[in-house]
Amino acid sequence: MNDGGEVKRAAKTPRAAARPFAGGFDFSSMLAVADMLPVMVIYFDQDLVYRFVNKPYADWFERPRAEVLGRHISEVIGEEAYEFRKTMLAGALAGEPQFFVTDFDHPTRGKVAVQTNYMPWSDERTGVRGIIALITDITEQRVAERALKESEERFRRIANQAPVMMWVTRLDRTRDFVNEAYVAFTGVSREKARTLDWRERIHPEDHDRIVQESVAGEAARETFTLEGRYKRGDGEWRWLKSTSSPRFGADGELAGFIGAATDITVAKEAELDLKRQVEERTAELAKREAQFRAVFEAALEVMVLLAPDGTVLAVNNRREMWRDPTPENAIGQKLWDAPTMRAYPQHIEVMKKGIAKAAKGEIFITEVRMEREGIPTAYLDVSVQPVKAEDGEIIYLLFEARDITELKAAQEQLRQSQKMEALGQLTGGIAHDFNNLLTVVVGGLDLLAKRIEDAKLKRYASNALTAAERGARLTGQLLAFSRVQRLELRTTKIAPLIQNMRPLLRNVLGPGIEKKFDLDEELLPVLADPTQVEVAVLNLAINARDAMPEGGVLTFATRPVELDDDPDLEAGRYVELCISDTGVGMTRDVVERAFEPFFTTKEVGKGTGLGLSMVYGMARQSGGVARIDSEPGKGTTVRLYFKVAADAAEQVAGNAEDQEPTDEPSAEKVLVIDDDPDVREFIAEALKDQGYEVSQAVDGKTGLSAFASERPDLVVLDFIMPGLSGADVASKILATHPHQAILFVSGYSETESIKRIAPNAPLLTKPFRAEALSKAVRGALAST
Repeated sequence: MNDGGEVKRAAKTPRAAARPFAGGFDFSSMLAVADMLPVMVIYFDQDLVYRFVNKPYADWFERPRAEVLGRHISEVIGEEAYEFRKTMLAGALAGEPQFFVTDFDHPTRGKVAVQTNYMPWSDERTGVRGIIALITDITEQRVAERALKESEERFRRIANQAPVMMWVTRLDRTRDFVNEAYVAFTGVSREKARTLDWRERIHPEDHDRIVQESVAGEAARETFTLEGRYKRGDGEWRWLKSTSSPRFGADGELAGFIGAATDITVAKEAELDLKRQVEERTAELAKREAQFRAVFEAALEVMVLLAPDGTVLAVNNRREMWRDPTPENAIGQKLWDAPTMRAYPQHIEVMKKGIAKAAKGEIFITEVRMEREGIPTAYLDVSVQPVKAEDGEIIYLLFEARDITELKAAQEQLRQSQKMEALGQLTGGIAHDFNNLLTVVVGGLDLLAKRIEDAKLKRYASNALTAAERGARLTGQLLAFSRVQRLELRTTKIAPLIQNMRPLLRNVLGPGIEKKFDLDEELLPVLADPTQVEVAVLNLAINARDAMPEGGVLTFATRPVELDDDPDLEAGRYVELCISDTGVGMTRDVVERAFEPFFTTKEVGKGTGLGLSMVYGMARQSGGVARIDSEPGKGTTVRLYFKVAADAAEQVAGNAEDQEPTDEPSAEKVLVIDDDPDVREFIAEALKDQGYEVSQAVDGKTGLSAFASERPDLVVLDFIMPGLSGADVASKILATHPHQAILFVSGYSETESIKRIAPNAPLLTKPFRAEALSKAVRGALAST
């Protein structure tokens, strides 16, 4: 609030009466001057007869000047008015100036108010000779004064009834007026309230600020507003908002201020509470924005915040090969006009459709291929989704692009792996059935070849036996692919193995192929069958030679690698064997089928299509995997991965065929359990020929009953059977007779499974000759 005071104006002293003219009155000169005056001027002689009137006076009475001159005052203003003025006129003739204000009944205008000055007209010689009268019509002034007075009274009544504090101050900070609300707030009497020093009521925290703002506002002589806390009469601090306006005197000088103040405590506390809430909300929003920005920037995807019309509002800084190196340049542009999209114009229409769909509230998802000259091709999973406010209005769109290139490669790799797995299972099953058939064929031919005396028939039987055994080798390759072929796994160092093969490779490849070797020196041991690794390397070298008919370079390289995200391999350390050629390469569809059994691009008669499938099976059975990278005209690279051996002493037991017999055959009892009647019959006949007492069982359940009743010396057991498998039968037998001699026969390599069930039981893989069966039986009997 402002309590400026008012400046006292010095009282004006009346001008001294004009000195009387010497000699007579010059009416002609006076008339010209008097007619220009803004007041009515009259001259009366000693008899109170009009001797001079100016034009304003004649006009005021609405009469010609000639009708007034020469008349007595009573004839012009009327007897009643004359009677009222008689005393003042006499005083003026006596030499005393007269001044009065009175009402006058105007002939046409009715009651008016006039202000009259009677000044004696005299000279030094004759004394008072007449009266000069100056008359001013103050009717309008009187009306204005009455209106002002009434207005002031109304103001006081209104001000006292107003709920806000109001005051009028002088420059000395005393107040000419304070209303009831003002008095009530101060808690003192009206007289004390008019002189109260408000600076003592300002809150200490607001004091200096309010005083400075007040001084500045008064100095500016313009309306100013103050806001702060003031102590009420009861001692409570209240928030007041005051407005002070300057008031000026008649000559434009600053006289003081008029002010009003409103108690805004409730509103201010609500405002401060709201401000605190806003500050807290702002801090929370800032925190959330920081969190959002952190997530936005840390996201593994490219993220772009869009307006619903597609304008880019914000971008994260995820760097990708296909993305513009300064993504923030896109801000303010439509997404399809941004630098990245201009580099891939083939996707602009798709993005426009996606943004239009998201702007309608739908989620848009698609996959795009980012392909252009000089940049690696990338596959993106793209989505545009709407971001809605609480009322459901779509306020933003969020564009996300996730690079799924590696994922697609992994999916393709998994698909290929699953396909190879399925092919392996199919191939293994076929090979197993073929082995059963070949067991009967090989065994039968072997028996015939031994019993036939005719040389020609004996030759036929021997040739058929050779062909059958060649078929057995073929099924062996199929089983290698299906990963059920028995491998002699032992700790092997790949680099020295390749180094030792150099002379063999030189002979196989010939002089037209340049050979390079980049073998690691760490020499980590892996678990593999060294013979099968050599066969695989030789097979790959021959394939590479055939792919380089005009010559080329064949590179053999080994290196240790750490793998933790390969879908086909357990996490851990591996040795990578990489065999690369500079040959004609393969198309994508050929690469996808290269490991399939019987698939070959060579001419008829120049390949079985089992070489690469055997390589694949060998790698998988060794706990690793085989991969091919190739493009037409850019050569082919085959990578074999072998898991580093956890135990350098780890090895796998050999085949039952390696068991050396210790005793000659005797009349021991042998129980043959096999679900294939032809195989079972061949085994039984071969053993009978060797002097054994043989009984047969058609399945596992029958075999257990026969074992319980016969208690044979040896059980010849097919590992794979429907119902109770060979593993189940062996487990049940060994549970009650732990030293029972068992010989497993199988078309698969089940070495590891057998070791878990019957550590001392040998395995004879199908097909086999009678001699191999005899050796295996003798060895099994001897082991117990």
